[in-house]
Amino acid sequence: MIEETVPRIGVNEARAVARWRPARRWYHPALAALVILGSKTIMGRLNTLTIEGRERLDALSERDGRGLLTFSNHVSMFDDPLLTANFTSARYDDIRWVASDAINFFGSWWKAWVFTAGKCVPVVRGAGMGQDGFYFLRDKLAEGAWVHIFPEGGRTRDAQALMRTPFKSGIGRLIDEAHPIALPFYHYGMQKVLPVGSVRPRAGNCVALRFGEPTACDEALVDDLTSTVEAGDEQRRWEQIANWAYAQLRPLELALNPHAGTRL
Repeated sequence: MIEETVPRIGVNEARAVARWRPARRWYHPALAALVILGSKTIMGRLNTLTIEGRERLDALSERDGRGLLTFSNHVSMFDDPLLTANFTSARYDDIRWVASDAINFFGSWWKAWVFTAGKCVPVVRGAGMGQDGFYFLRDKLAEGAWVHIFPEGGRTRDAQALMRTPFKSGIGRLIDEAHPIALPFYHYGMQKVLPVGSVRPRAGNCVALRFGEPTACDEALVDDLTSTVEAGDEQRRWEQIANWAYAQLRPLELALNPHAGTRL
């Protein structure tokens, strides 16, 4: 077993995490709905967003209490909510929880106020999985909620928007411990809507998004994925599951990203 340790983080990261107050407030639904409306306007009116396979997500609205883990590639700082807002209702209970960089989204009180209302959960990069944000997301999945993560661990810096590899092992642990339904989606074009270094979305661009097939990640599947891992080697176990997650996204990347074939 891997011994759990409290992550060592810097002063700024600790302050950012301390600003997170996940308990629901009366104004959270209204503020979240406003962000959803703005995101839909940016992607549906100022730009063009095409979504394939949306019915696969819609079919999972009733899951008999099982958590839903969506995961995608990460290109711009605001892939979420600009994209995810376009396939959710404004009903607060239906909105996903999402792992968010602690400094970028909780670096000030006003940011924390806005993004907490949007069901963002601070995660400190490089601090491992022994942090409150990670456990919060895992527990939400176990309770049957919808959680979205970016398994690359950060935005790609590739000029052609190719995914970063390997995926972080956090997605493997979430799947291993919460046994959710996993649903991948890939998008291409956000590098033009919100290029690295830009904070204002641009107009007149086309973005394509495609959902993959959902997978019920029950215990039997997880054991099959990790059958070659030595007993007790949890880190390797989670890495194996993360590799499986990459294998679910890779065909979508090949289908939508015209440069994907250049990767060996």
